[in-house]
Amino acid sequence: MQIAKTLPKPQNWYDLETLCKKLWGDVWECPEIKKNGRQGQAQNGVDIYGIPKGETAYYGIQCKGKDEYSGKNFTTKEIDNEIEKAINFNPKLKKLYFATTAEKDTKIEEYIRKVNLKNIADGLFEVHLYCWGDIVELIFENRNTYNYYVNSLNFKDNYSAIITFNDSCDFIQVSPKFKKDTITKVAKTYEHYNPRGNTLDLLGASFGSRTEKINISLIPIHLKLKNTGINDITNFKLLLNFDENVIDIVDDNMRFNVKRIISQSGLNIQKKEKCVEIIPFKKILVGEEEYEFEIFFIRTLPIETEVKLEWKLLSSKFKTEGTLFIKVIPEIIEKQLTSEADHQYEIGKVIQKDIEDYWEYK
Repeated sequence: MQIAKTLPKPQNWYDLETLCKKLWGDVWECPEIKKNGRQGQAQNGVDIYGIPKGETAYYGIQCKGKDEYSGKNFTTKEIDNEIEKAINFNPKLKKLYFATTAEKDTKIEEYIRKVNLKNIADGLFEVHLYCWGDIVELIFENRNTYNYYVNSLNFKDNYSAIITFNDSCDFIQVSPKFKKDTITKVAKTYEHYNPRGNTLDLLGASFGSRTEKINISLIPIHLKLKNTGINDITNFKLLLNFDENVIDIVDDNMRFNVKRIISQSGLNIQKKEKCVEIIPFKKILVGEEEYEFEIFFIRTLPIETEVKLEWKLLSSKFKTEGTLFIKVIPEIIEKQLTSEADHQYEIGKVIQKDIEDYWEYK
């Protein structure tokens, strides 16, 4: 009787990608196997690539974390989308592998076989699928990968943690708003005099108005820590370093800097160094527990850019680090306004204002 071979699935997409790089590096006997770019960049359907021993063309791997940490199934639409992207990978692929933590599914496997034959007939790359059960068999067949993975699991059984954005992803795309006004000078208009006036005018311009404004040109940073190990993480703090694309860091985005009445942590912002230190008042995080850090805000120029955020988690008996990415695609709201001219010669003059922060009433 043959004993079923089982192994725990990677805890997140990043760990799956790292495992696949190690595994297929051994299978292909390819020490030059590499991850394709970095998180957030266009990858043309390929997360990992390399040239197997004895081959002269590139093979690619697309990693798909499913079930436990995505809550979604592997779909034919997803397969079609990734294949379409991989056609643009340069140089051209000879084979494309889908490596997924999803369980084996006869319908998906049948679809892959049909797509594979069609691709070959069209002169494109072969397409193959490895579900988690297939990956486990490969791990058992490759002792180096097996030892690496089991040892990493044993370590993570003790201490392991991950920092993500509050949606559990290590990449977000944001669209901060800015405004750009164009003002045309017009002739003055004279209103008919009303001796009784307007009752609201007598009460002042601020009567009934909302004075609390929010600056939505600032980008909120909302991070989450998850203890993915067994042991408690104690006396922890988070250190953050932003790259040169960040021009300011603040703890509030309101017109009036109202101090937080209830604070969950100490927030130390070093603007010049573009660093943030967060020391939570909470001192213990048990296994599988999550902790959301207080929100703070960063400012970038009103241009499309990508921000690299390096983080380091320190605690009494454990430390780890990683990188998050923020894709910034600003929205510039342009308005055509008029303003009364003080002099006749100013009428018709057009003034282009600089791009400014965009404020909204709360």
